[in-house]
Parts: sequence; structure tokens; C-alpha cells
Amino acid sequence: MTQDARSAKMVFFRSEDATPIDDDGIMSPPTIDEAVYEQLDLTPIVHGQRVRVLFKGEGPDGFSLVYSWFGAGFRLPRHSHSADCLYYVLSGEILMGSRVLKAGDGFFIKADAPYAYTAGHEGVEVLEFRTSTSFDNRILDQTAERWKPIIAAAVANQDRWLAATAGA
Repeated sequence: MTQDARSAKMVFFRSEDATPIDDDGIMSPPTIDEAVYEQLDLTPIVHGQRVRVLFKGEGPDGFSLVYSWFGAGFRLPRHSHSADCLYYVLSGEILMGSRVLKAGDGFFIKADAPYAYTAGHEGVEVLEFRTSTSFDNRILDQTAERWKPIIAAAVANQDRWLAATAGA
């Protein structure tokens, strides 16, 4: 597509029309070892996240924009995606090791590079920009031992998450 053809098009999107990421098909479902499910109940983490596809362009190299909300103390497992991504913090904080990213901060991560983070004490809202309309979600934490602190954080914060998402 030529630059002129690209600039001649305009596409609008509305946040209320955003599709939950699990329903959109933009990201492959994560695979977690069955032994983890046999030893732990992972359902508490469901209430700590709300991830929606705001925009998905045409073709595999189309632009995409994903909105993510993670409740206070939500711990993402160590994982990677098959597409480069630029993350922008809208509100709250991300804790990545000794780094604290606040509103207006962000990070870029190359495809297939592993990472994890924890939402700050007020949670976090993040925009995820990609030049891909299809990517995977490869979970690297594949043992019950690695999932125990993730589930413990979910159980400890579940009431706060439910209150924060009521009516959302």
C-alpha cells in the first residue's frame, strides 16, 4: 500500500465497542501445563484483569491497540509474545524488578523476549501498541511452584478487584 493510500484512509474506534481479548482471536490462548491446574485453582486471577482489543487493522501486519487493566497487586506470569510491543502506562503503576513505571511511562519489548510485572497498589491501566493483528501468548511459568505467588496475590486482592470491576 502506498503512503498516499494509507493517509487517505481514516478508521474510528470507540472504547465501548472494544472486544474482550479472549473473544477477539488476536492472541492465541495461553498454554499452561496440566499439572498446574491439577494442583492449583487459577480462577481467582480472572477478576484481576480486563483486557480489550480497541483497534485491529487489516492483514497480519496491521496495527493493533489493546487496553489492559490489572487490579492492585495483580502478578502477570513470566511470558512472551510473538510480536514487538510498545507499552504505555495510562494510570497506576507497573513494578518490574526494581523499576516503577507510572502514568506517562512505558517500555518496549521485542518479540519473544520474556517479561513479567506486578500492578501497583492502585492497579494499572496500560495501552499495548503492536504492528501485528495476531500474536501468541507463551507462558514461561509452567510449574505450580511458580504459580503459587501469583495465585496468592489473586486471593489476597480478589475482593478489591471485584469492587473495582463492578458494573464494568
